[in-house]
This record gives sequence, C-alpha cells and structure tokens, in this order.
Amino acid sequence: MKKLLLLVLAFPMSSWALITARANYTGIVAKDALTDVCKGKSCEGQTPGMVPLYGLGADVLVSLPLVPVGFGLRTEKLKLEVDKNGVEGEAHLNRTAVLANYRLINTIVHLGPIISYGIDHSAGIRVAQGGSNVVDYSGGTLTSYTVGMELEVKPLIVLPMIVGAEAGLIQTKWKDATDSLSGNKKDIDLSGNYVKFFLGLDI
Repeated sequence: MKKLLLLVLAFPMSSWALITARANYTGIVAKDALTDVCKGKSCEGQTPGMVPLYGLGADVLVSLPLVPVGFGLRTEKLKLEVDKNGVEGEAHLNRTAVLANYRLINTIVHLGPIISYGIDHSAGIRVAQGGSNVVDYSGGTLTSYTVGMELEVKPLIVLPMIVGAEAGLIQTKWKDATDSLSGNKKDIDLSGNYVKFFLGLDI
C-alpha cells in the first residue's frame, strides 16, 4: 500500500484524460528557402526575404489515468505564398509525425514538453518571375523532428473542451530536392521556430 501511495505521489496529478483530440493552426519562421533556391537565378535578390509557413493540422494523443505521458500522431499541411517585386513564390510542407508528451502539470491546466518525429513528408517550392517558372523543386527525401513546450487549459472546467498553445524548434532537412526545370538537385533547410494554437477535446 505504501509503495502504491509513493508511486501516485511521484507523478503529477492526472486529469484522468484518455484521449486528446485537437485541431491546430501553425506558423513556422523557417530559414529563407526562397532566397536560397534563387541563388544564381534571375530571381536572386528579388524575393521578399523570410516568409513564414502556415496552415492547419490535427493531433490525437492517448494516455492512461495517473500516467502523465502521452503518445499519438500529428498531421499538418503548411504553405507559403508571396507575390512581390514581380516575383511569385509558393511552397508547401505536408507532414505526418509521431508524438510524445509529458505533463509536468496535469489538472485543468496541462503544461509540459512535447516532441514529434516525422514519418511521412511531401514538399515543394516554386518561384516564378514574369509569369514563367524560374525554379520548381519537388521530390527528394525529408526528415524532421520538433522539440517544444505545450500549455493547455480547460476554460469551462466541467466540459472537456481545451484551448492552448505550443512553441518550440523544428528541424526539417530536405535532401536531393530536384528542380524540374533544370534537373539540378539541392539540399534545402526548412528548420526554424514554430508556434501552434490548439482547440479540441480532452476526454
């Protein structure tokens, strides 16, 4: 009995949630990929600089009562669109990842670290000038992971609705991206800082 009591006290107080399902909106301030892919091209020096990737996604996390560790999946579809100085740039990053979190506080307030590792990706970057494509990268191999902190709150307490946010670092390496116009291959870095805003259910 004493061992059981010590085990319970060793973990944060649990909210007894079994499943967390939430929609999220993400913004990533990544490395300046548009400027990078325009090096040596007519669009060099014409891109507007660092532009964030943004978009919607969803998370599903499963945990056990009294255990503040959760595991799950994340999917997100991010994009970038810009039109300046006669240069049109667009990019997309679609990502599915496995998730794990640890809740240091696990009551009506959830607070703790969260990590993800990408298991499926697709990406593309296109830059056009004067209506004609200058570069159009796709294919290749992507790897990614994130490390961050999440904060969730149950604002109505008696209802399972949650709101919250997550912030941290994302490392995304794109190897051997291929320009369909020239056939050239390039390694592109989409790493940076990210922030997410959540709305969902904790049941």
